[in-house]
Amino acid sequence: MLRKESDQESTTHVYRILKEMIFGWKLEPGEKINISKLALKLNVSTIPLREALSRLNSEKLVVLERNKGYRVSDILTETEMKDLSQARILFEGNAVTAIIRNNNAGIYRELIEITNAMSSINTEESYFKILEFVQTDEKFHSKIMEAGGNPILFEAYTRLYSHLHIARFYHSRGSVDKTEAVGEHFEIIEALKTRDLYRALEAVDAHLNGSRERLLAVSGDRIYPG
Repeated sequence: MLRKESDQESTTHVYRILKEMIFGWKLEPGEKINISKLALKLNVSTIPLREALSRLNSEKLVVLERNKGYRVSDILTETEMKDLSQARILFEGNAVTAIIRNNNAGIYRELIEITNAMSSINTEESYFKILEFVQTDEKFHSKIMEAGGNPILFEAYTRLYSHLHIARFYHSRGSVDKTEAVGEHFEIIEALKTRDLYRALEAVDAHLNGSRERLLAVSGDRIYPG
């Protein structure tokens, strides 16, 4: 039993290291992963490394290609990012509709707490603070989806891994749209608090489309951080 727990801790540790390398572009988009060399570099065995890569593959941060092995997944195209935003608008629009119709009045207090936490993060301090900001933003949107009361939609939403894609863009950009994002979160909160469905749907749409436009700059058919 102790051996299994140790193995699990080792896999989780390697997973976190690889994730940081991908977010920090130390493993660049499209880069082929040589497992033997990477294991040597990280001073770990190939077993937890393969298990960590399998987990990252499920999150779409790496891709397993037949007869080729793993490579870091590409940055999403402009079309893919627009599709992702549209999917989120549908999911979150359904959730805020359910919240208002079911009079889930308590949710806005939790959303205020999360948004205040976002506002207090000094994203200029380090890239890790930027990741903390993204993770806190994910909490806000996941809380809305969870409060929507549909576990099947919530599970489908989590499998979009949208915030993992977003986090990868911030490395080169070096800054986040904190002021705008926090303001738009409070607009969503106010709409939920007053049970104004039209305002809530408009706020979700404006926030998700606006954040995408602020985050990305287009270069040919591929999006890169600005």
